Amino acid sequence: MATKTTMLLLVTVAAVAIWMRTAGAADEIHKGKVVAVGENTITVLDDRDGDNDSFVVSVQTKITKNGKSAKLSEIRVGDIAKVTASAVEMEGKLVAKEISAAAPE
Repeated sequence: MATKTTMLLLVTVAAVAIWMRTAGAADEIHKGKVVAVGENTITVLDDRDGDNDSFVVSVQTKITKNGKSAKLSEIRVGDIAKVTASAVEMEGKLVAKEISAAAPE
């Protein structure tokens, strides 16, 4: 009986720790020039660190271009984008929560 209780307690503690890690993780914001757009990915040359940052784009990702609702396919290489990404990774890439793009000036 004590073994089952101990196991249940350990599983509960582990689940809470995982939830707190993902819930407490801050979103990351990346800004820069779009260098690639795929079927469900976008890559931005990040102004902050000069790296190419790739993101998974899901059906939940909110996408705008020039202030209007848009599809990923409407974003072009050379556009300027701000990507808000969750700290959770999928396929080795951060997941884009929101993409706000604009044509270069």
